Amino acid sequence: MEAKPVETIDGGGNVMKLLKIGDRLFLRGGAEVWCGMFDVKARVDDVFIVEYVKMHWVYEIVSMLRSGQSDLMPGTMESSLMEALCPPMVDQLPSPRTLCTHRYPDEVPRNLTDLKCKIILLIRNPKDVCVSYFNLLREMKSVEYEGSFSDFISLFKTGDVLLNSWDRHFLHWKKFKCENPNYPIHTVRYEDLKMGPVEEIKKIADFLDIECTEKICQDIAMATEFSKMKQQKESLTHHLIPTYKSGQEVMYRKGQIGDWKNNFSSAESESFDDYYRGILDPVDHIYLTDKPSPEQSN
Repeated sequence: MEAKPVETIDGGGNVMKLLKIGDRLFLRGGAEVWCGMFDVKARVDDVFIVEYVKMHWVYEIVSMLRSGQSDLMPGTMESSLMEALCPPMVDQLPSPRTLCTHRYPDEVPRNLTDLKCKIILLIRNPKDVCVSYFNLLREMKSVEYEGSFSDFISLFKTGDVLLNSWDRHFLHWKKFKCENPNYPIHTVRYEDLKMGPVEEIKKIADFLDIECTEKICQDIAMATEFSKMKQQKESLTHHLIPTYKSGQEVMYRKGQIGDWKNNFSSAESESFDDYYRGILDPVDHIYLTDKPSPEQSN
């Protein structure tokens, strides 16, 4: 599959330097990893965590549940992120593996669906995702992006950014779920996890067939409280840190619900919502809000 360097341009004329493979946008230098991952073999006890960007919190929760402990993992999510590893590194990870990916259903290892590996799909309000992604991409040396947030919004909506658009990722996985109603996939909404962590952790444990008392769920919720994770993880190092302009861990920024209100103007917020309401089915408009899901508010 041909890979070619491309430049996308935001509303203010600022350039983002990326790599295009087919119709997908990646970091430059990432072609071998992306294409090689198709041939990685899934294992029957693999658990895949899928998100458009950033799944560090859910990775910690799942890893803690599977290890039977309520202490944060000694390493970082990047050690299990398929887009940050070469195929031999993924093959060498010991079972049971908890693998993280930003891929679409047709981009995961080819035998994953045959084995019915469990998938946890994390979805977050795209306005908060947009803010988080803007700050992350501004930190990445290779994309050389220096635009303002207001100018970035248009790039985010059209998908002219690393990994393409939020809605494309959402709709690919929605289609997969609709076409495979019996496939073991569990959706976690970020806002629900923030508002009711103990309840959501118990749902994840049940999905993974892990016996878990309320006390253990409470302990995991406390251990993965954002400020604690941020403090512990920022004291660690991993192979991606040299690729950030600051030379420091940048994944744990705020972890808040509604931080978008500090970044979007009223007009930008209204335009953003109108755009996504026109793309998503009305039943999915809950993902465009900070409100708890109906079952959370009961």
